Amino acid sequence: MKFKINGLSSLLLAAACFACHPREVQKSEQKIVDTSHLDRDLLASGPYGFDETLYQVAPSLDRDILPEPPFGQPEVKTDIRGKLYLPKGNGPFPVLVFLHGNHGTCGLLTGPGNPRLDTTVDYTLNGWCPSGLVEAPSFLGYEYSARHLASWGYAVLSINANLGITGRDGYNSRDGGLVYARGALLLKHLINLRQWSLAGNAQALDNKNLELKNKFDFSEVGVMGHSRGGEGARYAYNIYQNASADSVWKRELPDLRIKGVFEIAPVDFGTGEEPLKVEALGTAWAVLLGGCDRDVSNFMGQNPYARMLGGQDGFPKAVFAVWGANHNFFNTEWQVSDAPHSCFGNQKPLWNTAAQPLPGGIAADDPNALEGVTGSESQQSFAKALMFAFFKANVGKDVDPTLMHTFDSQYALPRALDQLAPSSREFILLNQSVQVARPGQTMPTKHREGAITWQTLDDKLKDDLPLLQKYWDAFAQENGYTRLDVTLLPDSFPRPALVLEAPALAEAQTLDIPWSEPTNTQDYWTVDATLSRRTGCYTYPETACVPDFSTLEVEVALIQEDGSASNFVRLTDYIKLQNYHSNYFEMAYAEPIANSGNSYRLGFSYVPLLFSTARFELTDFALQNPKIKGLRFKFPAGQPVSLALDEIRLVKRANVAH
Repeated sequence: MKFKINGLSSLLLAAACFACHPREVQKSEQKIVDTSHLDRDLLASGPYGFDETLYQVAPSLDRDILPEPPFGQPEVKTDIRGKLYLPKGNGPFPVLVFLHGNHGTCGLLTGPGNPRLDTTVDYTLNGWCPSGLVEAPSFLGYEYSARHLASWGYAVLSINANLGITGRDGYNSRDGGLVYARGALLLKHLINLRQWSLAGNAQALDNKNLELKNKFDFSEVGVMGHSRGGEGARYAYNIYQNASADSVWKRELPDLRIKGVFEIAPVDFGTGEEPLKVEALGTAWAVLLGGCDRDVSNFMGQNPYARMLGGQDGFPKAVFAVWGANHNFFNTEWQVSDAPHSCFGNQKPLWNTAAQPLPGGIAADDPNALEGVTGSESQQSFAKALMFAFFKANVGKDVDPTLMHTFDSQYALPRALDQLAPSSREFILLNQSVQVARPGQTMPTKHREGAITWQTLDDKLKDDLPLLQKYWDAFAQENGYTRLDVTLLPDSFPRPALVLEAPALAEAQTLDIPWSEPTNTQDYWTVDATLSRRTGCYTYPETACVPDFSTLEVEVALIQEDGSASNFVRLTDYIKLQNYHSNYFEMAYAEPIANSGNSYRLGFSYVPLLFSTARFELTDFALQNPKIKGLRFKFPAGQPVSLALDEIRLVKRANVAH
């Protein structure tokens, strides 16, 4: 997915470097409540052999996918193309469908071992690429996961969405990002697969001898999408769930049940004039985000999770952030980094940034292209392991729900993943928990207690805007601009968190977070606090900012009904909060201000905090009274305070629904 941003390239480059410092990640051992998952091997191959075959159905005008174009606009065809990975054996096998995102559809080969430069979208509209270019096979970019899952008994379809969809926008706001079209295309692939299964074979397959009869279990289906494909996969689920009984979807797929939706760095555009945003209530859902994503750099993928916090179902929801991961390298066919080989905050890129640019004039086509660099094995290992854990936990007759522990900070992350990069995890089972506090909604607006200031995240952003303006005033003065006016886009989406801040404390200080009412905790297992940390810097030049490498040190206790505190526990024994991403804002556009000399209006959007769920077992607090009325933080002397708190929940121990 690519944003189109108009404005001065120099301003955008300055914004890209703002508060950006290369850092070495500081790792340390930490205690986690449950270490039973520590040695689990999520990357090991399964017991099944499998066949692979490409398939293709001729292009057509499909009104279920793309509507009739407005007058004067050309008709655009789509097709049913992709690759099937089918386990050997009798079946029926659970079905997984992969959907790639927006990207160039034609690319230039630059030599063995070097990245292909996917610079045009000719294939999208024409079905062919100009001389000297080849079609970009984005659908093959998840083959590392498709083959792994096929070895575990999953039939995997990986969809080629190039023709008619990839690299273009919709005709109007009804489906401007073509996310509905992507969801409908995914369902059309399932319709074709079901028809082939009923017939026993398909002329559309390259391997026409492959036996398909009764090989697919359409009551056990999972979907995965990346970038715009992520929201497309979520739309496929919602299109089917909300379809009428006489719709093409319910007629052709009468037994379909989508058991899980897994998204990688997705968008969250929605459809319509006032965008309809969709979630995934009623099924398992997880999103994988790259902390160094400079394409979907505003972390839209966490928005559905935030919206689902108000819902109720018995299926897990999870946000998994990998710090240092970019957007493109989860797909092996997207071979140039979207990030300019550096990351914001305390994260280190997970790919080789020391290589040289491509030689000669080729480098001008994409300055981020590097010799010999076509991806990131670390990112692909994360995606491969997490997709296996998610689908094996939720899709199929022989599921292992304990694999969802991979997404749950109550359990140690397997060593094989933890050693690759730092990560953050937010996890919830809605129907097994009760919200007892959301202080960003209930506590007073900006307030100071001792040395610590608390305020809502929304107020924090408003307070920081003048600091951001000072940065750009200094930038303008040094670089010859008349004026640079900063504004915050109205569609920014901050969660109603409470932000606690203070300079280095002269002495230790406690701060109490009251619950909505005293609550009896005896039937619950853990108390969960949703936490994040971000330390911004608005000094110009940004090289004058002092890097923040620290891990937040704070102790936590529960406040009993009589006002006494329980035992304190250390947050670092459960999760590690660092300043992995240091920017609260990113520039979305730069537009000239009329009749004002060399002046520009700079539009900024909020870069969402990525939260971690700190899960404290209630027994750790040695409670004298199970009735609790609040949570107490104790911050040590000598350290600054920077903490965001969204929800506090009580959680029961329960099995995951299937």
